[in-house]
Amino acid sequence: MTVVAPKDARLVARVPQDVQEFVKNAADLSGATLSQFIVEAVTTKARLVYESEQSIRLSMRGAEAVFAALDNPPPINNKLLAAAKAFNGKGGFKYAGDSST
Repeated sequence: MTVVAPKDARLVARVPQDVQEFVKNAADLSGATLSQFIVEAVTTKARLVYESEQSIRLSMRGAEAVFAALDNPPPINNKLLAAAKAFNGKGGFKYAGDSST
C-alpha cells in the first residue's frame, strides 16, 4: 500500500512558452505528468547541490597536507591552549545521545 503525503505547498515558476512545451513533451515521453516530472527534476538537482555543499573536496596535494599535519602536528602553543579553554568553556563538543548536556 502506498502512502501519499498531503500536498500543502506549491512551487511556481514563470517560463517562456517554448520552455513549457519542451518540458511538457519530455514529461510525456517519460510517462510522467508535468508536475511529477518537474518535482523529480527539481528534487534531483536540489539533492546534488545540497550534497555538493555538504562535502569537502581536496586535491591530492591538499589531502597530503592534511595527512602530514595529522601525522606530525605542530607543537601546542599558548594561543591553541587559550582557544581550547574558550571552546570548552562554551560547552565543547556535543555528541548525539550524550545525556550530560
